[in-house]
Amino acid sequence: MNKTLTYYENNAQILSCEYESAKIDNLHQLLLETFTSGSYLLEIGCGSGRDASFMIKHGYKILAIDGSEKMIEEAKRLHPELKNSLKALCVPSELNFKSLSFDGIYSIATLMHLSHNLLDIAFNKIYNLLKPNGKFVFSVPLNRDDIDETKRDHQGRYFMILSKSEWIQLCKEHQFEIEYIDVINDGLGRSGINWLTCIVKKR
Repeated sequence: MNKTLTYYENNAQILSCEYESAKIDNLHQLLLETFTSGSYLLEIGCGSGRDASFMIKHGYKILAIDGSEKMIEEAKRLHPELKNSLKALCVPSELNFKSLSFDGIYSIATLMHLSHNLLDIAFNKIYNLLKPNGKFVFSVPLNRDDIDETKRDHQGRYFMILSKSEWIQLCKEHQFEIEYIDVINDGLGRSGINWLTCIVKKR
């Protein structure tokens, strides 16, 4: 198990409490505006289950996955309504659902833990999993002041920090059409971190 995943496994309860306290009303509203109610959505990196629970309560059908089994356990504990909607799967290696399986896909604060090579694989799989005109929403950090020259924070977590233009280029390389892009402040109030939020559509 890599250092990043080990950290989430060992700190699932503390991190879940932190995630549940984040101010993300604007992001939740964006998800509601992006996906039609009743859609079948895949969440990549569900963490505490915060976002999956919100979406289920608003009429969406959700499959929420996370690479950490301990985080999945916390999500079930905090949000019992997710019991049958959660799976422990690593991305991109275990992102092996049938093509055209989902109306939409979203991933909040997860993709930055992948190397550039793995990001390419993940974007390719995500594109194939979406139905025609399906949308993908993702949020990733543009800046972090807590990582070193090896791209790791003091906890050992790996972060792939790309510029706004690099994320746009990645989307275009994988045949996604960009519908929305914005930079927002950190939901936990950390001054050295800001986030890029994108909505892209399968062509």
